[in-house]
Amino acid sequence: MARSDAVPTTDAARTAQLALLVDSVVDYAIFLLDPAGHVATWNAGAERIKRYRADEIIGRHFSVFYTEDDRARRYPQYELEVATREGRFEDEGWRVRADGTRFWANVIITALRGPDGSLEGFGKVTRDLSARREAEETLRRAQEQLARSNEELDRFAVVAAHDLTEPIATVAGFARLLSERHGASLPPEGREFLGHMLASADRMQRLVGTLLMYARSGRSPHEATAVDVSQAARHVIADLATQIRDRGAQVIVNLDPGVCVCANRSEVELVLQNLISNAVKFADDETPVVAVSAERDPDADGGWIVSITDNGPGIDPADQRRIFEAFERAPVDAARRGTGLGLAICERVVTRRGGRIGVESAPGEGSRFWFALPEPDGSPSSVSEIAR
Repeated sequence: MARSDAVPTTDAARTAQLALLVDSVVDYAIFLLDPAGHVATWNAGAERIKRYRADEIIGRHFSVFYTEDDRARRYPQYELEVATREGRFEDEGWRVRADGTRFWANVIITALRGPDGSLEGFGKVTRDLSARREAEETLRRAQEQLARSNEELDRFAVVAAHDLTEPIATVAGFARLLSERHGASLPPEGREFLGHMLASADRMQRLVGTLLMYARSGRSPHEATAVDVSQAARHVIADLATQIRDRGAQVIVNLDPGVCVCANRSEVELVLQNLISNAVKFADDETPVVAVSAERDPDADGGWIVSITDNGPGIDPADQRRIFEAFERAPVDAARRGTGLGLAICERVVTRRGGRIGVESAPGEGSRFWFALPEPDGSPSSVSEIAR
């Protein structure tokens, strides 16, 4: 049998060790209250945090640590009543030091009972969380300021887009009129310049319209309802019929009519329109195929992931996060280049509803854009549709 040189620790020795430990702690105020709430013990942490010496505070009622408002509503007594009844009380709030300054405290009060169950007093542990609270308040103020700045930028974008719409339409209208009436009589160079003017005006009209849509997508959302994604996809595909036909694309929709998400119908259609339109645009040149499907969201307690997949050239991993930022685009030829706002709009709309959006892609293997939204109540059966 192995020989042990350890000296057995007596109850008295353990009690002394525990008292030494409590007395030595400086990051927590740890002390005892009698059953009426008077301070019975005091440790180094209590002196550091509350700034009372032991001879100044022992014997006084612990309500001295509370603000005048808390004392007026008898909040210290309420804490002891809860601790007595439930065995424990925890709270965060303002407390007062000996010099009258306030600090933000986390407080835990534990009822202490004897072998016969009688209340013998309370143990109280207090932490000074002022630094954490100040950091949280600083972050909150920064977030509020950022939100205000974003709202101001969105309002500016809406006003600017509205103000630009009419002059751009005027330039585009006169340029078309000039082309129709006098285009044939212009020299080749003049017709070339006029073509550039018309293309630029069209591009500017699309950009202003998309900018207006982006600014509006940052506003407070409309009331959420149950949106049938299958129905929304059919409406979008009908709206994109000309683009789908011109590309010779096959759009395969495989959505259960029971795929419903909690959002606003116009928002869901806006996201689907951007993602399906992009998929049609970037699908394979020879045989463009786009698929729309949905599956249960494994990362949410009730919700759907809607996927739009194409068989295009794919997206480099280095560009996959960047393309969701405003005015960012993956490297593409000029004919397929958009405004750089479509995916940013999608992300704004989806995240505003508590959802997520992303892309899975690899060069040469096509792309799968997806968005996840929470589900309301309800569900029916499955349907498959092919739209050309």
